[in-house]
Amino acid sequence: MKACIITDFAMICNMGTEPAEILNALDSGQYGSMPETEVTGRRVPVGKVSAALPQIQQPQWATRTNALLLHALERLRHSWNSVAPDRLGIVIGSSNSGIEEYHKSWQKQGVTEEGLQLLEVGNVAGFVAHITGAAGPCYTLSTACSSSAKALASAARLLQAGVCDAVIAGGGDALCNYALQGFDALQLVSGERCRPFTLQGGGVNHGEGAALFVLTLAEPVEGDILLAGYGETADAYHTTTPEPDGAQATRAMKAAIQMAGLQPSDIDYVNLHGTGTDANDGMELNAMRATFGIQQPPCGSTKAYTGHTLGAAGALETAICTALLQRGKQQLPAQPWLVGEALPADINFSATTRRPLQHCLSNSFAFGGNNIALVLTRHA
Repeated sequence: MKACIITDFAMICNMGTEPAEILNALDSGQYGSMPETEVTGRRVPVGKVSAALPQIQQPQWATRTNALLLHALERLRHSWNSVAPDRLGIVIGSSNSGIEEYHKSWQKQGVTEEGLQLLEVGNVAGFVAHITGAAGPCYTLSTACSSSAKALASAARLLQAGVCDAVIAGGGDALCNYALQGFDALQLVSGERCRPFTLQGGGVNHGEGAALFVLTLAEPVEGDILLAGYGETADAYHTTTPEPDGAQATRAMKAAIQMAGLQPSDIDYVNLHGTGTDANDGMELNAMRATFGIQQPPCGSTKAYTGHTLGAAGALETAICTALLQRGKQQLPAQPWLVGEALPADINFSATTRRPLQHCLSNSFAFGGNNIALVLTRHA
């Protein structure tokens, strides 16, 4: 039976550009680079990428978000260049796109057509299509922090509908002062490195990055990583605050597990959305209890390492899960900020699994109560 297979993937964030490099840092608890920037008169850490990025010469595409995407895309060229252009689809998630570059353009020249092209959220998908020559379906999803996880689910649907032979999906977001100021206005930005699930009101750190996947539909062989299930729901509760009991997040997780043909007890690791805000983290703990009951799988957040990469977060964390599954060991990302904390006794924050990793669930929850959970499986 054919399945949605991750043929290849690439990622870039403040922790590095190679999966092995990033996993080594996660194993040892080595945080990514977090230089400080100013927001409303105080200094806050942000997860800024230090790797050299490719230069984009065409002005209509020249954004840092696109440069991050291009860095990832260049590592995937061998996986998509043999696909017929009209059978290659593009689905990219982004929240910021080129807001920073548009603002600079507006300061210099006012409103111009070229500047508006930088601002357009569809710019990111158009850029990837421009680089690859893809002539199949091409669009951007912008649902805040669930954007790039939803791009993967959307790509799976294109494949299952027979519209594409391959889809490049994922997402990217560069650091954006506009977004940072907005989060700070909501009193959600931490002045220190964030500490998910300590429930001490610290808040988020912003970050930047990109992760892209080449997805195909094929008969899986041993070792293939499958996008086995996804579940999408909406709270309809509040613009920026999640529904406290996590009812719709629970529905998303259960739907993804069911689509994958699994039971909750089959999940070996849950990559939590885990932003470091009390409202989000508390809701997600409630959803974990409702989904898994007394058989809690190991779980944790990686946002203390990378910062919250907004529209790129779902894809970046899916890429981390993909790398963990390819490795197939019992080691999970360390969570040193939890040492010595009074943690809920019914939640399993262990850094090892009870068996070699085979099934991962990754959560992404966004403003507006926009929820998605993905299940990734290493085919045995």
